[in-house]
Amino acid sequence: MHANNEHLEAQRKYNQFIATINKIIYYGGNLALIEKYLNELDFQMIDNQKIKEELFSQVAPNFGGIVAKILNDEDSIYILVQTPEKATLYKDSSKESRKNSYILTFMAFFIVIVLYILIIKSLMPLRGLRKSIRKFAQGEQNISCVIPHNDEIGELSREFDNAIKKISALNQSRHLFLRTIMHELKTPITKGRIVAEMVENQTQKERLIFIFMRLNSLIDEFAKIEEMSSKNYKISKQEYPFQEVLDSVFKQLMNDYKQNESIIYPQEDFIVKVDFEMFSLALKNLIDNALKYKSEGSVIIETDANSIIVKNYGQPLLYPINEYFKPFFKDSKNPHSQGLGLGLYIIKNTLEAQGLKFQYAYQDQIHHFIIKGAMVKPKKQINHKKG
Repeated sequence: MHANNEHLEAQRKYNQFIATINKIIYYGGNLALIEKYLNELDFQMIDNQKIKEELFSQVAPNFGGIVAKILNDEDSIYILVQTPEKATLYKDSSKESRKNSYILTFMAFFIVIVLYILIIKSLMPLRGLRKSIRKFAQGEQNISCVIPHNDEIGELSREFDNAIKKISALNQSRHLFLRTIMHELKTPITKGRIVAEMVENQTQKERLIFIFMRLNSLIDEFAKIEEMSSKNYKISKQEYPFQEVLDSVFKQLMNDYKQNESIIYPQEDFIVKVDFEMFSLALKNLIDNALKYKSEGSVIIETDANSIIVKNYGQPLLYPINEYFKPFFKDSKNPHSQGLGLGLYIIKNTLEAQGLKFQYAYQDQIHHFIIKGAMVKPKKQINHKKG
């Protein structure tokens, strides 16, 4: 039914063309003008001799002048323009062009889809490589990310896998080296601790015991820092009374300073959510620095909203604070500068590893070292002063 409608529509259109051609002939138009008109309508001459022979059998042999008429076969409709000298068949090429354009469009669309599928398929291994890189960034080193392809992605995965193996080997060597050193250091400390127990003078005995305990504690701290820097330390945050954290800090600091040096800490006890060992280590180093570099007065620990603030009097820093956060930074202009220059570096990294913020401010000749995000809720009202 649809084909019949199309055929009838084409027949009406061709009849209009023939009517126009007849008007051209009527008003004296020649063959060249008719050909120009048909060319403007996208008609093309048919050179297929077989079709011409079949259709010309439908034409009367005796005529004069120019004749234009419609001829049909099973597949198409044609326009015949005939003179006593020659006969020419024309066929509408616009329909064929549209058909070809549809075919080309479909082929182009199909090619694009195939290319898209091939590209997606070739990029799929990158998803696995990305997961491996993410695991490696999180500290997991026992991974393999080799992609068995011979293209650039496969080569990239092999290079990355080689890099992981080299880095893992270096980390293992460093870990073994540090553990060996710490073991060798702990051996004489243990012997010294045993010998200290034999000292008869009680004051000297207690002093020696504390020194050896302090050395042992420093080695343990060094081990924790090494684990944290190599991302082998698993952070475990729980809720603790702040007083319990301070007790742990004071236990390490109590005999390091003269009795007339004091630490003033909050009147209100409260709960903190932290990794106990790492937070104690950071707070101990922070108070240790404050006691070491203060110019006068006491070291003050206070709270403000969601912050824990350690304050001490002192001269302004000679360098931007970010310089002091770098490992092994030494303030050559400060005569009191001691140690390896790891204090603030350790503090900042141990706090940030727990998701806490560490900030600094200097106002009215007072250094403010601020820890944000540790406080959870108040516990009870108490009064404390250590010194």
